[in-house]
Amino acid sequence: MAKVVLFGAGQVAEAVTVYLERESDHEIVGYTVDAAFRGEVTEFMGKPVFDWETLEQSFAPADGLIFGPLSYHNMNRFRKERYEEGKARGYDFLTFVHPSSHIYSDEIGENCLILEGNVVQPFAKIGNNVLIWSGNHIGHHAQVGDHCFLASQVGLAGDCRIGKECFFAGKSGVIDGVTVGDGCLVGAGAVILRDLAPGSFAKGPTVKVVPKAAQRFARLLLG
Repeated sequence: MAKVVLFGAGQVAEAVTVYLERESDHEIVGYTVDAAFRGEVTEFMGKPVFDWETLEQSFAPADGLIFGPLSYHNMNRFRKERYEEGKARGYDFLTFVHPSSHIYSDEIGENCLILEGNVVQPFAKIGNNVLIWSGNHIGHHAQVGDHCFLASQVGLAGDCRIGKECFFAGKSGVIDGVTVGDGCLVGAGAVILRDLAPGSFAKGPTVKVVPKAAQRFARLLLG
């Protein structure tokens, strides 16, 4: 069992709190957010909220693990920045895999969230700081890069390669052997049949690809 501070104080943090309390033996001892976001809030779900910038004063690296940020803000870049900052400050991070998921790979990174009903087939590789929501399929020998987010019912076929900081909306997918470059945004229902250049936005069931547009559309669609 580890003592854990969750990075976040919103609805996703509420949901993940329930998962950890019911499906793990870890103890959540508090939450952390950027000081500007915290404002006057001092407590969340009955536990203290700490400023991220001065977290060491209340929860030192030796005290336990961090989990999060639980956010895809700015196409996962916010989560990437805070994760890398936390590592530089000496913190280790939790990975949580829901017990109902079927994981046949030993290569799951740090600070990953894998919720219920996921399948990760043999020889697949999941990078660090990856959030995988409920009910997804990651095929054999597939690779998912660091700092990605997969919403529900995403299908990644065998031997596909997903770059860093990608976002996959619900019911999207990638066929076998295809490479999706870093920082791509794949919209709901889009199935990728050919390689995507870094930073592309692929939208809709007919898969219209807009090159170098992921960041622009992410600001509109994801915040």
